[in-house]
Amino acid sequence: MQEFYKTSAEDTIKSLNSSIQGLSTQKAKLLLHKYGKNQIKKITHLSTLKIFLRQFLDPLVIILVFAVILSLLIPIFKNGGALEFHDAYDSIFIGIILLLNAILGFTQEYKAEKSVQLLKKLSVPKTNVYRDNKLIKIDSTSLVPGDVIQIDAGDRVTADSRIIESNNLQVDESALTGESTPSIKETKTIHKTVNLAEQTNILFSGTIVKEGTAKAIVCSTGMETQIGKIASLVQEVKEVRTPLQKRLTHLGKWLGISVISVSIIIIIVGILNSQSLAEMLLVGVSLAVSAIPEGLPAVITVALALSVNSMVKRKALVKQLKAIETLGSVSVIATDKTGTLTKNEMTVSELFVNNKTIKVTGSGFSTEGSFTINNKKIDTKEVFQLLEIGVNCNNASLPNIGDPTEIALLVSAAKAKIKKTGKKINEIPFNSENKYMITEHEKISYIKGAPEAVLKLCNYYKLNNKVIKLTKNHSSTILEKNKEMASSALRVLAMAYKENNRTIFVGLQGMIDQPRKEVASAIKLCKQAGIRVLMITGDQRLTAEAIAKQVGIEGGSIEGKDLKKLTDQQLKETLKKVNIISRSTPEHKVRILNILQKQKEVVAMTGDGINDAPALKKADVGVAMAIKGTDIARDASDMVLLNDDFSSIVHAIKHGRIVYENIKKFIKYLLSVNFSEILLILTAILVKLPLPLLPLQILWINLATDGLPALALSVEKSEDNIMNKHPRKSSESIFKGMKNYLFFGTLFIFIGSLIVFLMNLDNITKARTMALTVSILYQMFFVFTCRSEQSLFKIGFFSNRKLLYAVAITIAGHLVLMYSSLNKIFKMVPLSLNDWITVIIFASSGLIIFEIYKLLRTKIHHQNLLK
Repeated sequence: MQEFYKTSAEDTIKSLNSSIQGLSTQKAKLLLHKYGKNQIKKITHLSTLKIFLRQFLDPLVIILVFAVILSLLIPIFKNGGALEFHDAYDSIFIGIILLLNAILGFTQEYKAEKSVQLLKKLSVPKTNVYRDNKLIKIDSTSLVPGDVIQIDAGDRVTADSRIIESNNLQVDESALTGESTPSIKETKTIHKTVNLAEQTNILFSGTIVKEGTAKAIVCSTGMETQIGKIASLVQEVKEVRTPLQKRLTHLGKWLGISVISVSIIIIIVGILNSQSLAEMLLVGVSLAVSAIPEGLPAVITVALALSVNSMVKRKALVKQLKAIETLGSVSVIATDKTGTLTKNEMTVSELFVNNKTIKVTGSGFSTEGSFTINNKKIDTKEVFQLLEIGVNCNNASLPNIGDPTEIALLVSAAKAKIKKTGKKINEIPFNSENKYMITEHEKISYIKGAPEAVLKLCNYYKLNNKVIKLTKNHSSTILEKNKEMASSALRVLAMAYKENNRTIFVGLQGMIDQPRKEVASAIKLCKQAGIRVLMITGDQRLTAEAIAKQVGIEGGSIEGKDLKKLTDQQLKETLKKVNIISRSTPEHKVRILNILQKQKEVVAMTGDGINDAPALKKADVGVAMAIKGTDIARDASDMVLLNDDFSSIVHAIKHGRIVYENIKKFIKYLLSVNFSEILLILTAILVKLPLPLLPLQILWINLATDGLPALALSVEKSEDNIMNKHPRKSSESIFKGMKNYLFFGTLFIFIGSLIVFLMNLDNITKARTMALTVSILYQMFFVFTCRSEQSLFKIGFFSNRKLLYAVAITIAGHLVLMYSSLNKIFKMVPLSLNDWITVIIFASSGLIIFEIYKLLRTKIHHQNLLK
């Protein structure tokens, strides 16, 4: 493709078969047909149906769908083709759970998708274009290569264009290049290969004109623009499966294989013991349903949905439910600088005047602030003239209209209550050759610009309110100070004035795009939580290093041009030492993420610019900004920060960790007790006892225990040390720390249910009622010990009121079944007071034993610490 920045304006016009007057309407129509509309092809959005259908893709859900089908087919087979309503209880119950899960997941993801779409602009931007020798306004989508456009301050550039004419043109390209200061544009041809940030004669689509005017010829439209190419990269990047998806897939496979294997064994053993095939198939399916925690997908969905709602209150919109859990696994945050770590607002923070360094407090475009030397406030008379030059040699206006650099000068002056004084008569605009700007007023001219350039114009120096001759020593001191300020990532401008044919140097103003105030503490918390923070920016190296130092990002630094020369192996080794990457491109970011992910890192990418989009898409979690973010970045992300607040990332990580811990708690709870029914039935069949539980009773156990109590665990408060732990490894088993619960939890409920069943074998209906009641109450007690690895005495028995209500409702439901006419359907009988004492003794065994174990373990741990 032709590199138009290397081509003169005249040759560019010729190569595009256009003219300085633009195209004719007829020719523009032909070219529009050839090149297509000037718009970015939409990143594929999931349809409403696809969002709903993908709720059924969990392995556990797929197993349960098969269970629904089998539970319908078995009664038909058993009854010779007939199906009664009561025969469909099993399938109806499982189907309702599945449907509720799908509706919950669909609702949250659909709402999030719609919310993100609302963030986009509602109207198509207009562009001033020359057609048929007339300047007219058209929809930017109708622009074609060869069109000549007119650009003014405040305009958004809508197509990549070669500048033909320019006047004091400055363009904010931060969304594309990561540069925090506006790029000065000109018509001059560039004869060497340069990166985007240095293509000073090209206007890029999506950038904003901060100052000046220009005429330019459109070179590329639509997907051929730099934005279009980045959008293509975004669509080419494959989405990454979340750690939770991987763990649930593993859990689903493990459960599926285990349950199906055991169910087949039970069916075979039952048939060998003269049980009918149809009845054993029904028992087998019921046991499969009992062992598979069918409430788990719904509980996970609700847990994530509740966390999503909580995050929205903190101004973070999660587009997909599972992204919030993935944040809890994040081990690396790869963050952009401009607009993410910083405010994207220039602020004067240091002055050099009268041979003194003066600090300026305040941040952003706020006019609140003071002037200090050694932390002591000074009289603003000391800095009056320096600030007066900055405010008068200026085309911006408050609160934030114009070039950010000039706004910063207005703000610094406003802190000293200084406003524009004389009327401007004439202006010599800033350009890349002169590197200064002069405004002429009635009896005085004001000058600002690069220190080297301004010093060349001056022959006098104002020092301590006296005008003296500017000497080489003065110039050396000023330039040395300029170098010192620049090394701290300050953009330095010199201030001078001309009066009575004398050009007098006054001082320097240094400004910076300051970090957001909450960033340093957020990064400190990330370090505490074992999370590495990587800065990947398009800005220059010195600026990146200085900002990194201010916010607490430590480690080496490398530029994109050097990174490009490294092999993947060399880059892998470099990334072990480097945390600051400057002058990067979208391709660099994706390459870095690839290498990190190959090392099993879970990577979150935060950013707001167009150039961040491919990395946002590639990352395990992409986090975009709503206020200063671009549409492409938001589309590519998993989460959008509605207030652009970096600290929300840390809150999200904490939420993610809480969600994952709570998911583990209810998996621990569900699996610790769900296999007890299989063990109980299998034992009874092997020793030729009657079935201790009937299929409908097994399903009632699941409905009573797998629903509300498990759901209440999802709102359990976080452990005190949740942000003091290192991120869990992506390979970590979801069963880590559960072995004792899974083994002994199952063993205690099995023993208790079997004993009470055997104690009442002379009345089989009562025996089953006792076994059923012990099983349900055991789980109602046991759920409390699953709340935390700490003792209930430490976390408080009543601290999760939702769990108390859930347990109360579940027990009440069981009592209704037992003491009403419904007991005939469920084959139950009322129990006496003595029966209830027996039930409670066995049912509370798991809770009592585990809580004693926790207290002993804590005591031993404290004793070891004392030693």
